[in-house]
Amino acid sequence: MKFKDIQALLVEIGWPIAVDGHIGPITKQAIYDFQQGYTFIELGTDGIAGPNTHAALLDCARNADGRPSGMCAEFFSFREFASKGNGWIRVHPRLLNRLDAYRRLVGPVRIISGYRDSEHNKRVGGAGNSQHVYGTAVDIQGKMTSGQMKELGFSGIGIAPGGLVVHVDVRAEGPNNTTGASVGNPTMWHY
Repeated sequence: MKFKDIQALLVEIGWPIAVDGHIGPITKQAIYDFQQGYTFIELGTDGIAGPNTHAALLDCARNADGRPSGMCAEFFSFREFASKGNGWIRVHPRLLNRLDAYRRLVGPVRIISGYRDSEHNKRVGGAGNSQHVYGTAVDIQGKMTSGQMKELGFSGIGIAPGGLVVHVDVRAEGPNNTTGASVGNPTMWHY
């Protein structure tokens, strides 16, 4: 497969990259982030579109197994996690697995805010070390209590007035667990 074809598939799935045939650092990062977020098969995360990654890109873009185009998990597409700033996509696979479990229990769920590039995170007043900038957090519609979300294995839980959870993250499995949270002892806070 030509580099332009790989880039075109990434664009079709949702990444804001150029289709120029040059596999530079931006395209390699897009491949890496695709590999990390694609949950249907285990892909190595090396930023190289080898045979397994190539097949997964084709499957993801071309409605494989009857799934809608661009799906990264059973119920969620890559585009749902795109930054509202620069459009980049980053999502941790454990977050997706737990969100799928949440969706099975409560029905349709809208991702209000997923990944945030650092500039967008600043514009919206996000914490400098926000889990959103690592792709390990989402803001969601509140449909369950903190106890229910804890049972699903989230290690960061933000609770809205009224007691429903509107933020979840997997900080214990990501690169920035500054609170020392774990699945058994999540960091919880009230807005």
